[in-house]
Amino acid sequence: MKKQTISAFVAILCAGSIFAGCGSGDAKETTPPTTEPTVAETTVPTETTAPTTPETTVPETTVPETTESSEETQAQAPSSSGNYVDLNNMQFTINDKTYTLGKTTLQELIDDGVPFREDDLANANNNLNKNSQSQGFRIELAEYWTAQVFALNDTDGNKSAAECYINEVYLPVHQDKTQNILSFAFPLNVTMDDLKANAGEPTEVKHFDGEEGYYTDTLEYTTKSTKYYGDSGYTFEFTKDELKYVTIEYLP
Repeated sequence: MKKQTISAFVAILCAGSIFAGCGSGDAKETTPPTTEPTVAETTVPTETTAPTTPETTVPETTVPETTESSEETQAQAPSSSGNYVDLNNMQFTINDKTYTLGKTTLQELIDDGVPFREDDLANANNNLNKNSQSQGFRIELAEYWTAQVFALNDTDGNKSAAECYINEVYLPVHQDKTQNILSFAFPLNVTMDDLKANAGEPTEVKHFDGEEGYYTDTLEYTTKSTKYYGDSGYTFEFTKDELKYVTIEYLP
């Protein structure tokens, strides 16, 4: 799954404007593109400490919005359906309470005592521009192990990050460590075969062969956003058949 960035065309129109991240002061609004932008591809960060990222403006489309294994060593959230992947109800659990992407706000997580890093919480009430995603808010899972959640302002006005709903969760997986804070409907030691057996064939599969027998496989289960350029869904990255990174992301 790919992060969304400002198009090159918007960057030209907005030359000279000042953009502020979630940790800075007020920023000038941008004018939505009138033509389809070219989206620069980004990659999911590879640091196992999950570094924070700056506020990202999400480019809108012109399409109208519609309504509509082995022994477990990591925590696993309960799932009423038993499905590892549910594109219509993307959930995660923190401290035995289940939350939903696109509905749960950052403020709800703060009120529930989610163990965020204090320096990230200091930015929770900062301004988040319209159609923008916040910086990552890190959750302490264990020593040298954090996850990140991101908030999305999908309105036409400015809001604080705390007021916005969570639209993405990113987790680097350490198979040699245990934590009982963050979990999903799938075990974190799930294999590719187990994932396919439960969720079916992925929307997209990427394979990379490196040196000395190193290889990675990325399995994506996604659906197109109707409002923005991008996908909603799940991304599982395996290194030599072992799960290393999980991202779940919702875009309306």
